[in-house]
Amino acid sequence: MSAPNLPAGAPELVAAIEAALAARPEERILRLSHEGQSLVVKRASDQTRAPWVTWIAARIAGSLSPQPLPRQSLALSDQGGLIRIEARRLRSLHAAGVKVPRVLAEGAGWLALEAVGDTLEHARTDRPRQEWDALLLRAMDDLAAFHRAGHWHGGSQVKNLMLWQGEIYRIDFEEDIGEHLSLAVAQTLDLVLLVNSCLLLDDRGEAAWQTMGEALLERYFTAHPAADIRRCLQRAMLWLRAITFLARPWRHKRGRSLRRVFLLRRCLERVLA
Repeated sequence: MSAPNLPAGAPELVAAIEAALAARPEERILRLSHEGQSLVVKRASDQTRAPWVTWIAARIAGSLSPQPLPRQSLALSDQGGLIRIEARRLRSLHAAGVKVPRVLAEGAGWLALEAVGDTLEHARTDRPRQEWDALLLRAMDDLAAFHRAGHWHGGSQVKNLMLWQGEIYRIDFEEDIGEHLSLAVAQTLDLVLLVNSCLLLDDRGEAAWQTMGEALLERYFTAHPAADIRRCLQRAMLWLRAITFLARPWRHKRGRSLRRVFLLRRCLERVLA
């Protein structure tokens, strides 16, 4: 539980955080406790996206929107600025009633948030498959409701969904690309990211995961039958087909990430047909 009497940005909290950051310079994410409050402190990352990932993201986003996108947003190159963007977005979403962690403090290159449980991805380790699948379907319901309310995430993946006190919370709002896109395009990217991140999370096999992927997409569109998002997906399929065609020689040599892309294509083709 949160400690409601701990004021955000209290000087003693900031001092404790800065002392911990100085003592643990090698850690980007720190879990701390201060006066009964569990919190997570994030440093601005010094890592950027790989050039090939940035290129693919630019092509797909460009196919969905005629508006040019800032390269530094696609590459995640302005990490200090993105930390400030995340703080602003979290405060705005929290004020709107969205389940996100409260911002407790921020400083030069860091952000402190209330701790909100474990990731949805971690939840699969101690749950039977049927219960885990139900959680994934619930995550799609949650995304649909989030989108119906007019929001976009930018980092909508199972690793950025937390299970806390029986509720799903969203974390990681460093992405600012949605601020340069129409809402429909930003929400389409959310949907693609979430479905893609769910695929191949266990060893049930690609055929079973294709069935699950299709069920996830159908669940979303049942809860949020957004024609503009369907149109965005249909346009994105042109690039997805081109990418998978070019990547065929490496399909079984590049690990799970590339296999997910091929599987995502099959799921989308079936649901959009």
